[in-house]
Parts: sequence; C-alpha cells; structure tokens
Amino acid sequence: MSLLEIKDLSVSFGDGAKEVKAVQNASFSIDKGETVALVGESGSGKSVTALSVMKLLPYPLARHPSGSITFGGEELINADEARMRDLRGNRIAMIFQEPLTSLNPLHSIEKQISEVLFVHKFMDKAQAHARVIELLELVGLEEAIERLDALPHQFSGGQQQRVMIAMALANEPDLLIADEPTTAVDVTIQAQLLKLLNDLRDKLGMALLLITHDLGVVRKMADRVSIMNGGYIVEQGNVDDVFDNPQNPYTRRLLAAEPKGAPDAADANAPQLMSGENIKVWFPIKQGLMRRTVDHVKAVDGVTLSVRRGHTLGVVGESGSGKSTLARALLRLEYCTGGIVFDGERLQDLGEAAIRPLRKRMQIVFQDPFGSLSPRLSISQIVGEGLKVHGLGGNAEERRTLIAETLKEVGLEVDMMDRYPHEFSGGQRQRISIARALVLKPDFIVMDEPTSALDMSVQAQIVDLLRDLQKRHGLTYLFISHDLKVVRAVSHDIVVMRQGRIVEQGPAGEVFANPRQAYTRALMAAALEMKADDTGVVGT
Repeated sequence: MSLLEIKDLSVSFGDGAKEVKAVQNASFSIDKGETVALVGESGSGKSVTALSVMKLLPYPLARHPSGSITFGGEELINADEARMRDLRGNRIAMIFQEPLTSLNPLHSIEKQISEVLFVHKFMDKAQAHARVIELLELVGLEEAIERLDALPHQFSGGQQQRVMIAMALANEPDLLIADEPTTAVDVTIQAQLLKLLNDLRDKLGMALLLITHDLGVVRKMADRVSIMNGGYIVEQGNVDDVFDNPQNPYTRRLLAAEPKGAPDAADANAPQLMSGENIKVWFPIKQGLMRRTVDHVKAVDGVTLSVRRGHTLGVVGESGSGKSTLARALLRLEYCTGGIVFDGERLQDLGEAAIRPLRKRMQIVFQDPFGSLSPRLSISQIVGEGLKVHGLGGNAEERRTLIAETLKEVGLEVDMMDRYPHEFSGGQRQRISIARALVLKPDFIVMDEPTSALDMSVQAQIVDLLRDLQKRHGLTYLFISHDLKVVRAVSHDIVVMRQGRIVEQGPAGEVFANPRQAYTRALMAAALEMKADDTGVVGT
C-alpha cells in the first residue's frame, strides 16, 4: 500500500460562471522512502494539489468535485480539523514556496521552530533549544545560532528558506511536501539542501513530494515525475523514461525551455548611470540589559561598483552575501555610509523630499512577490499606484490603458487587472511585480531574483522580455540572482560577492570563461553540475 495515494482529484474555486477548475482528475501515489516530483508551469495546479493533501485550501471557497486522498490508508478528504492538526507538522510537513510570507514576522526564528516541538513532542524549553540548534546545523545555517532571537526579515531569502526547512524537519515527518524548496537558494546551498533532503529521506524512510520548476533538481532528486498542465496530469512515469523519451508535446516543450543567449552588445564608453563608492551597511549586535552595541553584522563592507547606462550588471553570491542589502542601499532604501551617485546626482546629499522625483527613474523588483504586493489592492491599483504618486498617465482611463499595455508586456491578460494577488500563482505574482516597475518607464531597475519563482519556460520569456525592453528603452539593470544561467543570459558585467565584499568583478564573458578567484570557481562548478543535468534534459 502506498503512503500517499491521490485518485481522480479535482479542485475548483467558486461556482457557476465564476468557477475556476484548478485541478482536474489528477491521480498519483508516493511510496514510503520515495521521491515523486510534480512539475509544470506556474498556474498548472501543482501547489493546489499539494495544499489539498494538507487541507490548507480556503474552504469552502475551494471544493473537491471528485477525488480521494489517502494517507497511510486513511481518507483525508473528509477528515475534520482536529485530525488534520494531529497530522500537520507531525506526520505530514510542508516547506512553502515563499518563506517570508510563511514565517511570522513578529516571532523570533527560535520561537517559530520551537513551536512545532512544543505542540507535537511536548518538549520543555531546554530540550527545544537544543533541538533548534541541531536543526539549524542540519540545514547549514550555523551562523543563525548566534541570532536565535532575530526576526525573519533580518535574514536573506535563502536563509529564510532554510529556517522553513528546519521547521518542517523538526518532527521527522513520514511525508515531506517541498513546494519549490530551493527557489531562493544559490547553487552551492542548493546542492547542500538537496543532499540533505536525500540523506534524510534515506535515513528516516521519509517520502518526499517535490514541487519544482527546476528540471535539473528533478533529475537529481526524483524517482518518478508527474507533469501538470492546465490542471491535468498529462504525463507521468520514471524520471529517466519521461525525460529521455517524453510522449506528450507539452512535456517536450517544457524540457526544451531554458534561458539562452546573451544580451545585445552595449556601448563600452557609455556614461555611468549608477555608482557606489565604499558602501557600508553594518547592523549592530546588541546585548545586555542596556542593549549596548557589542559588535556589528557587516552585511555590506566597503563595496565600490558602477553600472553604465544601457548595461546590465549581474550580482551573484551565496545567500547572505549582501547582494540584496547592497541594492537597497544604492536606492536609498537602506541606511548606509559611502558615496552614491545616480546620473550625476549625489544621493547621499539629498533629503527624502529631494530624492522623491528621482524614485520614478529608479525602480526595484523584490525577491518575494507576494510579500511586496498589497493583498488589499487589485492588480490595476498595484501597478497604477506609481503613476498616481508621480502624476503620470493623465486621467484614470489613460492610466488604465498604460496598465493594460504593461501587463501584456509581461505576459499577463488584461482581464486580470481587477483580480487580487492571492488569486495568482507565484510566477504570475512575480510578473505583476515586474509590471509595477516597468509602468513608470524608469532608467534604472534593480532586479532582485526576478526569475527565482518562475518555471523554466517563463524564465526564458522574462529573460527575452528584459533584453527586449533594454534594447527598446535603453534600460539599465542591476540584476541579482543565484541562477548563473539567467545571469549569463542578461549580464554585460559581473560582480561576485562574499560576506559583504566584492571578491571578483569584470566583463561577464571573461568572469564566466576564466574566473580568477577560488570562490568564483566553486560557484561556477556548482552551476555547471546542475547545467550538466539540464543539458541532458534539453538534449531529449
């Protein structure tokens, strides 16, 4: 008997003409100790299927017109909330796609990990404290042990994801559902986490339902794979069989999708648009009753860089290396010391009122799309907010036309404008974030992991879109990513960061072809290992 068996599962939202059929007649099973991957584009029904197992959908808005979900022989479709509370976090655990949204912003990481241990294992504080330290070491987050009272927003996206994994593994569950577990993680940490999940699966006999758009991860991790499209499972079988000999046209299209090519050549003599000199962002570490500063976390420690007009500067490095903090500092969204110059203006000399007119020329796409979109505003309000703030677009009708055109540019339908963020998949929300930045026609855009939540085919589309927009509008990008394939496809120049400092920089082709630093070579080697898997996939 399979540990988890899903038969003829359908999930719908709403009724009548407004009914959305998210999943239709899906069937698959997972045995104890087995890894099954659920693969498909954003909005294909992967996460909805996983949430159905945990009964975390917004019932009664969501309903199951058909289907059965059995776990260890027990039917879960009609299980009451008390029974599901016993199972969740104990025998079935889940790593969610967007860690910052899933973590409580008001509670320390120790309190959040400990909660699972208190509820299900009835540990006392000392036992839970010891177990929290053990779990953080297990997921490669030793640096957080000295910061157990820190809040989630004080960690990088990759670090937040590892906190989520520690919480999910706390009680050594029988089934772990991992919804894009390596989305926000750089390639070196990705390799560590995948090995960790594999080792735990083998050690505990744990079953793993892996939801991902990263086909290299699927090939490394999964025993069997199910391909979803439009709510249906269109193909399934052993990973090697499906990847080496795909039968469905959609599967073949999905396997062939990958960001390719390089950006158009840029003017090497173009003037500098954005530069930073000796940028430092230090966060104080306070201890004792008087909360005196005893040391600093040097998130960015003396960084000097520049971006020429019409160029893309790619910033790479491991989680916690200071990439996102540096970007926020350059935009004056994070306090820093040092000199920042944008198009000849010294930003450090400007007050908030003086810098506001420049904000429409300097935009940012944040790493966590759901966390940066207001749940109370419709998509048209979110994308159009900047137009209203800066007095652009004329009247309401003209602004709505601009919003519609921008949504089309990022691959969204115009009739989506009056919907709300929770009605979209992770990939669609990321495209909304990009539209919000693009609608102001800025000169400089910081892209903080803009493709991390997107499946391969949409990644390729977004990369093509960004290159096309750059060519047509002369845009300048600071592009932050842990995905070196994407960085290579968009960047003219590269900066490699480690522990708050730049360890290597130069033209993209030169850095990729001949990295000088051992750390850069290690990053490239980890990426090439994943690339070798992807090459095998693409060659089918």
